[in-house]
Amino acid sequence: MGLKRILGYFDMTRESWSGTRIYAARAFSNLTPQGSQVLERRTGAGTLDGARKVAIFLHWDRRGTVHDYVVHYLDALRRVGYEILFVSNAPRLSEEDWQRVAPHCAVMLRRRNRGHDFGAFRDAVLDLQDRLPGLERLIIANDSVYGPLQDLAPLLARCDAGEASVWGATDSWDRSYHLQSYFLLFKREALLNPAFLRFWRNVRLVPSRSWVIRKYEIGLTQAMLKARLRCAALFPYRAAAAALSEAVRREGLLERKDLPEYHKAYVDRVFAAVERGDTLNQTHYFWDYLVGEAGCPFIKRDLLLRNPVGVPYVHDWDDLIRRSSQYDPDLILRHLELIARGRVV
Repeated sequence: MGLKRILGYFDMTRESWSGTRIYAARAFSNLTPQGSQVLERRTGAGTLDGARKVAIFLHWDRRGTVHDYVVHYLDALRRVGYEILFVSNAPRLSEEDWQRVAPHCAVMLRRRNRGHDFGAFRDAVLDLQDRLPGLERLIIANDSVYGPLQDLAPLLARCDAGEASVWGATDSWDRSYHLQSYFLLFKREALLNPAFLRFWRNVRLVPSRSWVIRKYEIGLTQAMLKARLRCAALFPYRAAAAALSEAVRREGLLERKDLPEYHKAYVDRVFAAVERGDTLNQTHYFWDYLVGEAGCPFIKRDLLLRNPVGVPYVHDWDDLIRRSSQYDPDLILRHLELIARGRVV
């Protein structure tokens, strides 16, 4: 691709900045090598030979550290019968960290960090493609959440009993309906559908995260729906929004004198958005309902690190986890102590 053509993507006086970013992402995708980005491959204690249930788990840490909460997650997947293909986008992994992962995994890959999560998922799925006809279940997960806060077996049993072919922990209606990609489960009928491999073969290694979300996180669910595969969330947004509306009306949250004004202002803002039918990220806005009442086994890492939408009382996360699960909050705290910047978590 010539320099003149690349610059042509940016010479768009009538395009918005959003459009410019899309054109830029397309330009970079054409420049980025599209083959497998795997640099290292190792075997662990498990085996993919004859496996009926496999989990692809994506790890990324800029220091190349495998944190305790990640090891806990891998162990939880192994305990419910999944062989694990571990794939890391980290710039390096020490021998000690390789050895921490090995007892829980069948195969371990380290790759160039190209294409974000979906680039890594693509390389892992294509690494498994010859085994897909023999699989009953495939989980795709990443370390952007802490957990599981509870045993995964009851959750996975709900997937087994349900009619959907593709399951997510949570869903979103932002832009287009989709399952959020931090935890996805594909049943056999989805894995055997030509649309599944076709989607992954078409994933481009684009550096733009917004492009990846729009084209691949949203696009994956849309591709499965277009292939007539039913998709469902274990903890749907509509249920969380309805629970908020019911709580506001039942408890009179907007009229209570014992609540701080900033809390009531926040509830008022979120309640108004729900009543209008606006789309909110439930893993942030409704995190306490998900963890404390609904029994969702995950809490988003970004919520505790940055709290980007200003949810009140997020600092009580450890107390809520202790009250609603057997999970050790110190697994989270040790990670936050290493990486949190600029606020008390």
